[in-house]
Amino acid sequence: MRKLSRRAFLKGTAAGAVGAAALGLTACGSTSSTAASSVAASSPAASSQTTVQTPAAETGKPSFFTDPYNYSVSDAVQLVTTEVVIVGAGNAGCAAACSCVENGNEVVVIEAQNVIHGQGGGVGMANTKFVQSLVDEGKLDHLTDVVEHQNIWIQRCGSRVNEALVSLWFNNSPEAGNWLIDKCAEFGVVPASFRAHAPNAIIPESYDYHMFVNTGDHVFDSKCGYFAATNVLYEDSKNAEKYEHPATYFFNTKAQELLVEDGKITGVFAQRDGELWLFRATKGVILATGGIHEDTEMTDYYCDENIKRVQRCEHGPAGFSTGDGHKMGLWVGAHMQDGPFPLMLHPQANAMFHGCFPFLNQEGYRFMNEGTWVQGKSMNVMHQTGNIAWSIFDADYGKYNRMSLENGTGGGMFWDTMSAAIGQEFTDDDITSTVESDVAVGNTFKADTLEELADLIGVPADVMQQSIDRYNELVAKGADDDFHKPSEFLFPVAKAPFYAAKVGVALLAVVGGLSVNTDLQVLDDNKQPIPGLYATGNTSGDLYAIDYPINMAGNSNGRCVIWGYLLGKTMAKVTASGEALTSRDELAELSVDNNQIVASDTVYKDGSYTGQGTGRGGQMNVTVTIKDGKISDIVVDNHAESSDIGAPALDKLIQDAIAANSAEIDGASGATMTSDGFREAVAQALSKAQ
Repeated sequence: MRKLSRRAFLKGTAAGAVGAAALGLTACGSTSSTAASSVAASSPAASSQTTVQTPAAETGKPSFFTDPYNYSVSDAVQLVTTEVVIVGAGNAGCAAACSCVENGNEVVVIEAQNVIHGQGGGVGMANTKFVQSLVDEGKLDHLTDVVEHQNIWIQRCGSRVNEALVSLWFNNSPEAGNWLIDKCAEFGVVPASFRAHAPNAIIPESYDYHMFVNTGDHVFDSKCGYFAATNVLYEDSKNAEKYEHPATYFFNTKAQELLVEDGKITGVFAQRDGELWLFRATKGVILATGGIHEDTEMTDYYCDENIKRVQRCEHGPAGFSTGDGHKMGLWVGAHMQDGPFPLMLHPQANAMFHGCFPFLNQEGYRFMNEGTWVQGKSMNVMHQTGNIAWSIFDADYGKYNRMSLENGTGGGMFWDTMSAAIGQEFTDDDITSTVESDVAVGNTFKADTLEELADLIGVPADVMQQSIDRYNELVAKGADDDFHKPSEFLFPVAKAPFYAAKVGVALLAVVGGLSVNTDLQVLDDNKQPIPGLYATGNTSGDLYAIDYPINMAGNSNGRCVIWGYLLGKTMAKVTASGEALTSRDELAELSVDNNQIVASDTVYKDGSYTGQGTGRGGQMNVTVTIKDGKISDIVVDNHAESSDIGAPALDKLIQDAIAANSAEIDGASGATMTSDGFREAVAQALSKAQ
């Protein structure tokens, strides 16, 4: 570790304060010979730039194209030097960190949040040992046909992707997937997959979705979230008994600008505890900061208007997907993939079940083939009045849904509960509790007549009746002459009670980013690598275009694992500069997090107290036990939260609330509604213990 002079310390503090005050007001036009803008003078990747940046306002471009910082090395009050600096501790950053240390690299990870932010329902990886086991057990007929699914992927993306990257994904998926599975096994975490894929559909879905479940007794540390696979990668990467150079994580450390020297990226400036720190990288910097969806200026520029038609974003926590890595890359001459950026969409913003039943818009008309994939449903629904639709079904919905799933032509996400394993039989009661929960929270309506149902959802009753009558005619005929939905998905709407499930679209991520080659090096506008700069996860681009190819469900999380796995091998081959590295003891001292959960000193009355809250699945009840004046236990007595996200998130939330002796805790990343409902319920219980 290099100690900086008092003069440098004071200068850095002042510069940081001025920089923070100036943000959003004006862009700085001056440049530094050592900060990010110096790439204009020295890097082949940006040889067309001048040494003075032109403010965005003068070029007609949005403000994020202009670097507002322009730091110098002397501005930093603290210096940390390592071989590889990874910016971001999500699925992508933790995977890269784990592979890097396994391949002998010295690694520092800097993360703006106070926890890792692994999230998602599962990880898509083709033909792993888990998928092979399903074939061996007779639960699947064969492994995934890579030729078929790579071509579907490319077609769904309008043939506008870098096909070399798609091949990289498929060709390395089994090895990287087995690597993750083996690591998870050491922690008692095992893969599972839900049964309702659609291998025989018009747009087939494979069985390569890995939902990692913690079946052991390992308790992950307080920095972990609900997503077990990323928890494993994080903890494994820090294992000093296993690795000669375990990773060091700096939380509450927000990267702001890349350092460029002699045309090479050699570090990252970051704010930590109100101070400017410099993290030097003798091999390279890996950007893993996630997507852009929370920067409206960026989404206006890079996304089409459909992003404004979603009901909400379900990629959390709020405030961190602001395209930081994209911006830092742009400021050093990186090339952004062609727009518009694809949107990862799921029709889960309102009712969690809607099946293949007729969809009516707010005017009462049917408008699409409902027996299609989630992206197709989402896009069609988003172009209706209010950006919603109503799935109309009758009392036999459970039986009809079972029938639609049994032959493998229907299924996928939000057609089934996603809670039953491959091999389990479908039953009429599979989705009953989901529908009842949706009714309880007002996302699905129930009535004895279609006229009453129309009144409940504000749809013209006569038009709705005509649409359902026409639909029932098509069902009786056995052919959908209007939208050509496969006949196996045609079921009558005739038996009371009748249901209307509100179908709204949620945004999970914007999957577009910096152009990279097959070594994951970030490219400039001339398609040349920018020395020392790499990108992964949603910060990297060119794997998707136009649409998100969900035929390989969970493939974006799969990219995080595969790209991370490959980056570790790539960085091991990079020759490091001869600069002395910060020692492990110094790293341990410097990385101490001063923002751990601090227990409230509130003293409660001993006893057990109940509270209620509303989560993603509806009402949840909690029982909070107080012993010796403090929270000793919390039990969620009943809930309908999802098994892949909501239930694991509750486990984490319970730990945090007990540690904090309070309901005032951070939410679980990616489980906002579950978190809100839990905190509401615990707060209500604690109010009785005052």
